[in-house]
Amino acid sequence: MKRNLRFWTRYTWECTGVVLCVTVVLAALCAFSEENLDVRTFATATPYFLCVSTVFCILMGNSGTHTLYVPLLLSMGETRKNVLAGFLYFRGLIIAVTTALCALIWLAAPGEASAVGLRSIPTILCVLLTCSNLGSIMGTLFVKWKWAGMIMIIIICGVGGGLVGFASAAGGVLLTNALELAVYLAATPWWLAAAAAVSLGLDLGFQWLLLRRREVKL
Repeated sequence: MKRNLRFWTRYTWECTGVVLCVTVVLAALCAFSEENLDVRTFATATPYFLCVSTVFCILMGNSGTHTLYVPLLLSMGETRKNVLAGFLYFRGLIIAVTTALCALIWLAAPGEASAVGLRSIPTILCVLLTCSNLGSIMGTLFVKWKWAGMIMIIIICGVGGGLVGFASAAGGVLLTNALELAVYLAATPWWLAAAAAVSLGLDLGFQWLLLRRREVKL
C-alpha cells in the first residue's frame, strides 16, 4: 500500500505542475488582452484560471488513468482495492491542493472580491468533484465500450472548447467582472451538489465493476 500511495502522490505533483503551467498561460493571455489591468482584480481572478486548468487536467488525466496506469499497477501486483483507493486518493489530493491554492491567493489579496471568492469555495469543490467524476466515468466507458467513451470525450471536449472560445472572444471579461462571477459562484446551487453526489456514486460503481473483471495485460 505504501508503494501505491507513493506512486499516486508523485503522480499528483506531476499533474499539479501541468496545472500550474496551463494556469500561467491562461492568465498571461487574459492579462495581455486587458488594456487597463487592475492588479487586484487580476489577483482575485487568478484562482478561476487555476480551477479551469485543474478541470482540464482531471478530465483528461482521470480518463487516461483507466487505460494506462490502472493496468500498469495491476501488472505490478497491486490489489484491486489498493488501486481504487490510490486513484481516489490522487483525485482528492489534487482537488484539495487546487482549493488550498485558491484560498491562499484570495487571503493574500484581501478585498471584497476575495471575500466573496472564499465563500465560493463550496461551489468550486462541487465543480471540481463533478468534473473529476465525469473524467473517470469517461475512462471506464472508453475501456469497456470505446464508442461510448469516445462520444463522451467528444461532447465534453466540445463543450470545453466552446467555453474557451467564448472566453477568448470576450477578451478581458473574466478580469473586469471577477466580482460578479464570484458573487454568482458564492451561492452553491442544490443541483450542482446533487450532480456531484450522483456522479460520484456512478463513478464508484463503474470503477469497481470494471476493476473486478479487469484483465492484466503485460
